[in-house]
Amino acid sequence: MLGLNSYLRHLSRNKMYSTVTVLGFAMSLTFILLLGVYIQNELSVDDFHKNKDRIYRLENESVDFSPPIATDLKQEYAEIENFTRVLNVSGRISRSGSQKLKFDYLGVDPGFFNMFSFPLLHGESEDVLQTEDGIVLSKSMALRLFGSSDAVGKSVFINTDHKFTVTGIMDDFPENTHFTKQDALVNLGAFKKIFGFEGIMEEYGWCSISIYLMAKPHTDLPAKAPQILENFKKSFWLYKDGIAKTVVFTPLKELYFSNKVGSGTKSNSKTMVMVLSAIVFIILLLAVGNYINLTIAQATFRGKEVAVKKLLGGSKKQLIRQLVTESFVLCFAAVVIAFLFAKLLEPTLNSLLETNLNLNQAFTPTNIVVALGMLLLIGFISGIVPALKISGFKPIEVVKGELRTKAKSVYAKAFITFQYTVAISLLACSWIIVKQTNYLRNKDLGFNKDNIVHLQYLGGTNQKKAIKDELLKIPGVKDASITWQSPLSGGSNQTFNYEGKPISFQEFAVDSAFYDVFDIKVMPTEVAYSPNGVVLNEAALKTLGITDNPVSFKMEDHEVPILGVVKDFNFKQLRDNIGPLMIRQQTPDFFADNIFLKVDGQGIVNIINQVKSTYAGIVGDVEFDIQFVDETIDQWYKKEERTGKIISYFTFLAVIISSMGILAMATFYMQQRKKEIGVRKVNGATIGGVMMLLNKDFVKWVALAFLIAVPLSWYTMHKWLEGFAYKTNMNWWVFLFAGVLTMLVALFTVSWQSWRAASANPVEALKQE
Repeated sequence: MLGLNSYLRHLSRNKMYSTVTVLGFAMSLTFILLLGVYIQNELSVDDFHKNKDRIYRLENESVDFSPPIATDLKQEYAEIENFTRVLNVSGRISRSGSQKLKFDYLGVDPGFFNMFSFPLLHGESEDVLQTEDGIVLSKSMALRLFGSSDAVGKSVFINTDHKFTVTGIMDDFPENTHFTKQDALVNLGAFKKIFGFEGIMEEYGWCSISIYLMAKPHTDLPAKAPQILENFKKSFWLYKDGIAKTVVFTPLKELYFSNKVGSGTKSNSKTMVMVLSAIVFIILLLAVGNYINLTIAQATFRGKEVAVKKLLGGSKKQLIRQLVTESFVLCFAAVVIAFLFAKLLEPTLNSLLETNLNLNQAFTPTNIVVALGMLLLIGFISGIVPALKISGFKPIEVVKGELRTKAKSVYAKAFITFQYTVAISLLACSWIIVKQTNYLRNKDLGFNKDNIVHLQYLGGTNQKKAIKDELLKIPGVKDASITWQSPLSGGSNQTFNYEGKPISFQEFAVDSAFYDVFDIKVMPTEVAYSPNGVVLNEAALKTLGITDNPVSFKMEDHEVPILGVVKDFNFKQLRDNIGPLMIRQQTPDFFADNIFLKVDGQGIVNIINQVKSTYAGIVGDVEFDIQFVDETIDQWYKKEERTGKIISYFTFLAVIISSMGILAMATFYMQQRKKEIGVRKVNGATIGGVMMLLNKDFVKWVALAFLIAVPLSWYTMHKWLEGFAYKTNMNWWVFLFAGVLTMLVALFTVSWQSWRAASANPVEALKQE
């Protein structure tokens, strides 16, 4: 207890050291705590499924297969216990005579609830999906439709004219699953009537669903992949035509981090989670290193205390125990403060990472035990190194005053260099990420994206002209286009054989106003108008091998006239190069799913309100969204923006921790050199000259950090930018700016202490000596 009292007195006498140590530790532990819970949540996705170790998603170069493939595999391979096919669809749902609500739903097989452990609140898993006119509602959707979750047996309508009976109520899909939130599930066979596609379950040519297979216990289903691949090459057109070349069984636990996005699924970058894990480790290293560094630096000022205890018979073991106990006390104080900070910052982190982090839910018995274990480990590591150093002091050296002269620590300099290497690297990386995000958002896409409003087309095929005419009557609406697919969706894939080899186009169907709304210039050919004629982009001509005078091309057995050519424009995110595009004509009986309105830039709010009321008056009581095209495109790069923000915040944290460390080290350094400073001033040295002398060593450490950080951050960003077809330049000035800014922060921090030391009365310093 006396040892602890002496430690508290030491802290109160050295307020700079105490503040830097406790707050530095607390700030670091705050982010470690928050990110630790986030990383744990991400790595536990789909852990709750009872059969998680036996479920696989069938994949090739993508995840798209045709419906009968699942039944064929079940019949041919005894290793398969069950399967479900999954198709994600959006539509409108309503009770009789009520408002039509937007909703997302999955088409699945009856075995879905037997494979996955999503809880059913009402209904039995074996029964709820057996009929093609049955529907399982989520709890939230049941409450919206009926005001109660007890809705089994009641009727609902999908897209107005398709009646379904509620057979079950499921709990809302949790956050920790790779499936996106769904409002309902239906039997996949229901799409015979929803799509008007009677043969959908037997159609091999339609490849738009994901297939999940559950293996029987103690079997090795993935081992069958080579055999299945050989069979597919003989019998499945996707493989016979060379479009797909692999068969892969991806385990359920790996799907969340897959770069292949299936129907109704979400994913996260495992690289991002690993980067965050590395940041957590680095911050922990900085915090522990700072504590060790500062404690050793302060050791000389506790020399008399240690010497007295040794002279009074205190053993080295007792001193080590005392110093490690002190470390535990400091760690505990820092953890308490960190928990308070973490609760305050929890909403910010949720917004930044677009997650639903809840620290209260993280207090499980397992996590508490792990946290206590980590606290003990950090406290021990943080305390044992300085304890061994301090307990090794020789009392005679302390008495003679020789200890301070021997306390020049190479370790301290190396650690400060490491700290600033991290700070400069993070600053350069965050700057490049921000620069790339701004580049993506501001790059000329080859079409106009400003002042264009997007709505989902909700009318029938026979209403297109009437809807368009009504919207054009609104003051401020300059033009209107109705399309199937668009630059926002990336088009629909169309694969066909051309001159003996398969080629893949993206496809739109648009009306003539489309080109005016998006300001896309069409260069007409000399081909006479034809209803089945198309407009191609330059990439499509190159793919077809047409160099000049485009007339037509053969698509399967049909000759398709080329009515015009457009310059290449980006109709996908800028991670991808521009591919071949075929633009069909939007005929009166062609399906449509988009309305684009070119509006006046003045009085936007009033125009939008009139569009809403006019459109609602046409389509009835149906939920719909209105979006601006430029804002939608901005959302494409939200992930990059989020990454930049995360790294920026940790850059700020790294700079703060480094500055606190260098400030405390500078304080110690100046106190060590008081006598030297006093002698120099007595001999005529100026304050500026002394400051330059004292700052020189710190500048060298930061300069060395800069030399290490530049190649490290350049390589990291070079690899990251390889994921984009279009990328910004990594200008040399970005790295120079990061180095200079960090150097200025370090100099400002150190100069404050060096100025105090240089301007002090030299007589006082010499008198103390």
